[in-house]
Amino acid sequence: MRKEPLCYCGLAADHKMSRPPTNPGRRFLGCRRYEIGEGCGFFRWVDPAIEEEHYKTLLAALIKKSDRCHCQRRQGRSKFKVVVIIIAVVVVLMLAIMLFI
Repeated sequence: MRKEPLCYCGLAADHKMSRPPTNPGRRFLGCRRYEIGEGCGFFRWVDPAIEEEHYKTLLAALIKKSDRCHCQRRQGRSKFKVVVIIIAVVVVLMLAIMLFI
């Protein structure tokens, strides 16, 4: 089994993917604590750099489209939850009214 490299904090480094147009889709290793603002600054590229500008543009567009799809899916789930809650409240109110009449 392959061991993951350790960051300077002593934790196993996370596999992440670059999203900016300069290195779209390029995988790298980074400190797990980076997102919470306590990272050690560990960083190492896993993939080689993409030299062709055409491929960079294409990858950046695909990543942007993927992010939009994930965002729309999350918004759809939120709307569904609100509808379910409203229906549940209406049913409970109707039952309460029927019990008191």
